[in-house]
Amino acid sequence: MRAIATFGVVIHHFSTQYFSSGGSDSNWFYYIFNQIGPVGVDCFFAVSGYIMWITTNKQDNNTKATKVSIFVYKRITRIYFGYWPYFLLAILIISIYPNLISNQTNLWGSFFLTEPSTSKLLIQVAWTLQYELYFYGMFALLLLFPKSYAVKTIYSLITIILIYHLYIYTNIEDPIKLQHLQQNFFLSPLCLEFFGGCLLGHYFQTRRIKRLLPIIPIVLALFIFAIYYQEKVISTLLIDNTYILMRVMIFGTIAILSLGALIELELRSRVVLKRFSILYGGASYSIYLSHTLAIALVYALGWQGWMQQNSQFPGLWIFVVMLFTLAYSIIHYIWVEKPLMSMAKYFQKQLFRNSV
Repeated sequence: MRAIATFGVVIHHFSTQYFSSGGSDSNWFYYIFNQIGPVGVDCFFAVSGYIMWITTNKQDNNTKATKVSIFVYKRITRIYFGYWPYFLLAILIISIYPNLISNQTNLWGSFFLTEPSTSKLLIQVAWTLQYELYFYGMFALLLLFPKSYAVKTIYSLITIILIYHLYIYTNIEDPIKLQHLQQNFFLSPLCLEFFGGCLLGHYFQTRRIKRLLPIIPIVLALFIFAIYYQEKVISTLLIDNTYILMRVMIFGTIAILSLGALIELELRSRVVLKRFSILYGGASYSIYLSHTLAIALVYALGWQGWMQQNSQFPGLWIFVVMLFTLAYSIIHYIWVEKPLMSMAKYFQKQLFRNSV
């Protein structure tokens, strides 16, 4: 699921580059991913919720405090140890090509992922990591409760977020104030996707999906509706924060349904392209962070202008850049990310020697 989600986001961003390079609107491949590729982010959030629920449900003899401490340590090291090498790589790139950085970029805020404005982040796709950290913080608090109370708390939080957004949609007429309230980080509709993943984990603990076939037409219908809604109704993409609730209603539903179907297939031992899934799923974090740096380098090296003026096949050249990005990401995952995570695991054993 993570591999599929990553490719959706990556191709979406490269499709933007394709169209800015003079690519034809009739290219269905880049057009479709430009429209629906962002659903990959929604899938990431749903997967995070599911993994958090499943991995923390294992029985052990650790105290709640120890369990929460280990959880927080694992998640923080996972985020930052995967992110910081790319942050340092971005620093190297902007030191060579200083025109790539804005005067408003907050380097320290980017380093610690504390900068609230996406436009001021050095690696702007890192905004999703900020949400991940927020999700992990909420989930760490949930671990202090018995599972039955945790489920009730999740339903309560879902209700609060929905009531909040329904209230501001129906009562706030000032569009500027409405947009500001919609972007409330702590009550973002994106939290619903994480909670949806948690509830999916809870569901699969005792139940199974008996019929998978009906999920396919529902997901396809939602994709078609998303394209229609973006093209004919709002004339922009759902990633515009003005439509964040609608984005979650459409893309979030697609993410939860797709994740549920893939989990059921895995439980039935019907994993498609297992080796591919393991490798690219593992490298998904690296691919996600590396591709925006690759796009920045295309601009810095003048390839974007060259494609606009000289190439009759910009889509082909962009596809080649995507392949190079993919290759580097896998190498980075094997030689940098995995050793760093092994180091984090070693320090975990030293810090929590008495844990089970």
